[in-house]
Amino acid sequence: MSALIDTSVLVGVGPLAAEVDEEGWAVSVITLGELETGVLMATDAATRAARLRRLTAVLAEAPALPAGPAVATRYAELRSTSGRVPANDLWIAATASAHDLTLVTRDERQARLPGIVGMLVS
Repeated sequence: MSALIDTSVLVGVGPLAAEVDEEGWAVSVITLGELETGVLMATDAATRAARLRRLTAVLAEAPALPAGPAVATRYAELRSTSGRVPANDLWIAATASAHDLTLVTRDERQARLPGIVGMLVS
């Protein structure tokens, strides 16, 4: 496994692993929660179905990494120095950092967090 994919990449269209090399990728349990929330908050059946298909594909293709003690420590370090970055973004970045993975994201603030190896995609 070489990369942790941020929610911002997964909510787009196209192949799930298009931005990642062949070594594989993972997601944070926080990302799963965000994707599930998107399914539940969809305002119409077509959007809900599309979001559910994406969530199902993610679950089939990528392991979900938990937020254990090492992730919590890294989250606390990031939270104490990162100002207004949303908490979920910090949890996802902390998960990548604690597992020594590159964070693949569309969010420049997240990719530039201290100690995070980030890869911005468009």
